[in-house]
Amino acid sequence: MSHFPDPVRSRAVLIGVTHFPESPELADLPAVRENVASLWRRLTHTATGVFRPEYCEVADPAGTTADIGRAIGKAAAEASDVLLIYYAGHGLVDDRGRLYLATNATRADAPKYSALGVDLLREDLGGSAAAARVLILDCCFSGRAIEVMTGEEGLVDGQLSIAGTYTMTSSSANAPSYALAGERHTAFTGALLAALDSPQPLTLDEVYRRVAADLQSRGLPRPRQRATDTAAGLSLARGRAEPDEPPSDAVDEVRFRRARAEMKTQLKQNMVKPFLAISLSLAGLAGLFAWLNHDPSWLWAIPVWCGGFALLIGLIAALVVGAAPSETELVIDHSAIRVEQRRKTNVTGTSRIPWRDLTHVGVLRPSPGSVNPRLTQVYAANHLLVVHLRQGVPFPSTKDPRLSDELHRLGYRTIGPIGSFGADKQQVLAALDRFAGNRALHTEQEFLDRDPRIRPEMI
Repeated sequence: MSHFPDPVRSRAVLIGVTHFPESPELADLPAVRENVASLWRRLTHTATGVFRPEYCEVADPAGTTADIGRAIGKAAAEASDVLLIYYAGHGLVDDRGRLYLATNATRADAPKYSALGVDLLREDLGGSAAAARVLILDCCFSGRAIEVMTGEEGLVDGQLSIAGTYTMTSSSANAPSYALAGERHTAFTGALLAALDSPQPLTLDEVYRRVAADLQSRGLPRPRQRATDTAAGLSLARGRAEPDEPPSDAVDEVRFRRARAEMKTQLKQNMVKPFLAISLSLAGLAGLFAWLNHDPSWLWAIPVWCGGFALLIGLIAALVVGAAPSETELVIDHSAIRVEQRRKTNVTGTSRIPWRDLTHVGVLRPSPGSVNPRLTQVYAANHLLVVHLRQGVPFPSTKDPRLSDELHRLGYRTIGPIGSFGADKQQVLAALDRFAGNRALHTEQEFLDRDPRIRPEMI
C-alpha cells in the first residue's frame, strides 16, 4: 500500500551540476538543469506534489562541494518523515573503486578532495531522524552507491534497515549513464519524470519498474534499486501532473516582498552610526578648542552642539522614515515577471515583462565598484535580477550603475537587487526554473555560454 510524505516533516535536496570548469575533460550536461527544474515542479506541484516548495531545495549548480554538503546536512537534520536526495551529473570512481559525485569545483584527477563522496553522503543519510530516506542518482557508475548503502557496514553500522531507505540509480556499478543529444532530459530522469506523471500514484517500486522497462525498451542501461523496510511503498506524486503546461489558475505564482516596516527599521539603524560618529567628532572638536585656548567655556559647546545636531538628525530621520519607499513585490508566474509597488493594500505601480519579450533571465553580481565593500558587504542579496530583452522591446532607458556599461549596451536590464524583494538567490532561481523554462540561467558561465558577445570581465 502506498503512502505519501508528510509535507511539513519532509525535506528534499535536488542537485544538478551542468558545468565542470576545473575538469575540462568532463563534458557539460545541459540537460541536467532541465532535469532538476522539471523534478522540482513535479515534487512541489500544488495539486499533485508531495513536498512544500520551501522544503524542496535546489542546490546552486555553481556551488562548491562544501556548499552542497551543507545543504544535504541541513535537510538531513530537519527531516523527520522523508528525506529525498537527488543528484544528476558526472559520477567518478577513484583507484579503489569508490564513487564520487562531481560538483562545480571538482577536479577529475583528485575526486577524493574535490567531489562529494558517497560514503560521506551515507553518513548524513544515516544520521538523519527521517523515517524514510530516498537516494536517486543519475550519473555514471551510480550503481556503486547501492553497494555503499547496503554493504556489511551499511548506514549507521547496519541499522539502516530499521529506518528504511530506497536507493535508485541510473546504471550499474560499472556502466555509464546517457544524456542523448537533443533530448530535454537525460535518459534516466526523463523516464523517471514520465513515471511520476502516471494517472495513478505509483510506489517507488512501481516507479522503478516503469523506468527500467522504458530504458530497456530503448536499448539503454538497466537502472538499479535497493529497498529496505517500508520505503518501497512510498509515493512521490499523487497522480498525473502537468507542471510544464501553463497553470490553469491565476494563483499559481511566486511572490517575494520585503515589508515596509522592515525597510523603516533598516533606515533608522543606518542613521545611528553616522549620528554617533558626528556627535563624537563635535565633542572632540569642542574639547580640542578648550584645551588649545585654555578656555573651559568651550566645554559648554559640547552639549549645545550635540543637542542641536541630535534635533537636526531627528527631524531628518522623521522625514526619511516617513517617506520610506513603498513595499516592492516581485511576482513571477507562467506569463511574465513583474514588479509591483504597494502602499498598504493598494498597488501604486506595476512594471511587467512577458516571457516572450526576453531571451533569458538570471542573477548576476553587481559590477565591481558599484558596491563599496567597506560600507555594504556584498552578500547574495545584493545580486541583481537581470533580463536580456528581445530587440525592439521598450524598457526604461535609465542606466543602472550596478550593471556594467557593456552589458547595458548589449540589451541587459536590471529588475533590481534580489534582497530588495526579501528573497535570496536560490529562491529566485527556483521560481525562474518553474516558470521561465530554458530562459533561466543559473551561473555566470551560463550567461557566457548563452551570449557569445559577453566577455568574462563584463560580469
